[in-house]
Amino acid sequence: MKLEVLGNILDKEQTKCALKNNCNTIIIAGAGSGKSLTMVGKIKYLVQVKHININEILCITFTNEAAISLEKKITKELNTNCKVYTFHKLALEIIKEHKINYHIAPSDLLDYLTDEILASLTHKTYFQKLFLAKNYEYTLNFYNYQKNIIRFINLFKANYENNYFPKIFKQASHKDIAYLRIIYKIYKIYNLEKSSQGLIDFDDMISIATKLVKEKGLKKTYKYIIIDEYQDTSKVREALIKEIIFKTKALITVVGDDFQSIYRFSGCDLNNFLHFTHNFKPAKKLYLTNTYRNSKELINIAGNFVMKNPRQIKKNLTSNKKLHQPLIILYYKNKTKDFFKALKYINSSNLMVLGRNNNDLINLISSKYLFNNKIIYQDYNIYYKTIHKAKGLEEDNVLIINLTNSLNSLPTKIKEERILKYVLPQKDLYPYEEERRLFYVALTRTKNYCYLYVDKNNPSIFVEELIKHYKKHISFVDL
Repeated sequence: MKLEVLGNILDKEQTKCALKNNCNTIIIAGAGSGKSLTMVGKIKYLVQVKHININEILCITFTNEAAISLEKKITKELNTNCKVYTFHKLALEIIKEHKINYHIAPSDLLDYLTDEILASLTHKTYFQKLFLAKNYEYTLNFYNYQKNIIRFINLFKANYENNYFPKIFKQASHKDIAYLRIIYKIYKIYNLEKSSQGLIDFDDMISIATKLVKEKGLKKTYKYIIIDEYQDTSKVREALIKEIIFKTKALITVVGDDFQSIYRFSGCDLNNFLHFTHNFKPAKKLYLTNTYRNSKELINIAGNFVMKNPRQIKKNLTSNKKLHQPLIILYYKNKTKDFFKALKYINSSNLMVLGRNNNDLINLISSKYLFNNKIIYQDYNIYYKTIHKAKGLEEDNVLIINLTNSLNSLPTKIKEERILKYVLPQKDLYPYEEERRLFYVALTRTKNYCYLYVDKNNPSIFVEELIKHYKKHISFVDL
């Protein structure tokens, strides 16, 4: 059976994924392999061939922008409205359906309470012992403490229930106990403050919705659940989906790419994706391996690079596009002066500049050349994104900056604060595992060439690795 979606005939793999409708399914996709087309094709098949009511299909994706984009594609193809949810929008709808009164907590409430409580503890003996003890590696820096405590609490709420805190204390080392007590104190006060004012935060939305579904059921009836970017889910989000499936007996299809799992720092757990067939038995694995964005040479380089991580799912990505040397290393002597030489050399009317951090570009060129993250250079469309914000995007050509062997480059050598190990998902099993995935995302945003802006005297270890293993597919330019 041939499926046409948004003017495109689905390939064999896409068609197989779209037509599979009799069991739980995980679609393991490569970069630029047509995930959105496949999802729209699946919904079209369910509605037009299997005669499933569009309102009986629950469609979820990761961000508001992605939800809006997918909604537009479904509406265009089916000529009918189909609501696409984020997890938070879905949770809020469930809360509203059960007529629960709520108000959203101010986004800075936790920051404010943490600051106030830390300030109140400065003269207490155990606080002084905690932060001034010679055998403790934290220094008395309130900004860092506040930041780490807030992050700890947010990570905890993304993956654990309230009753998990005692388990953390049991496994904690002796020198972490005092710090954890302060975190727990702030966590309890934060929850009491919200409760007393009738407030909920974003993580509360999902846990409250999960409890409502478990205890009171669901107002809507779903037969199929389709979730995009499943590599970016947390345990709390997965728990909500499990309760919905338990109540509705819906079949679930998830789509994602373990190569592009880059949100561990915010609590997303790659294990949810890797263990899907175990968590949603019985389930079938399907693959999308044909990329329509990158050249075969580039996708081979990027794929082999990221599959050095032992936890990545092995897949043979293919492409009909060919570029013998898709990677071009631009060596600079003066990173500021040579940047516009690089733009002149690239000479692309559409160019995405990518960096590891928000400040990478402003550290490179004067702000007088920037406007809303757009680079003022002739009449070209040149703009800057962090790699995290560029996931899901593509451009004619890509330029990656901040590729030095330094602390806050790519890969970053900044170590996670030790206290966060108690709430972060599984740690890297291979050196720079998540950073390697981040570099994969950067490399695969391009439709044509990927340019690497590199200090010849201090290249990133990732650049050195590319040169060592894939030199024949790289061209070199001295600016």
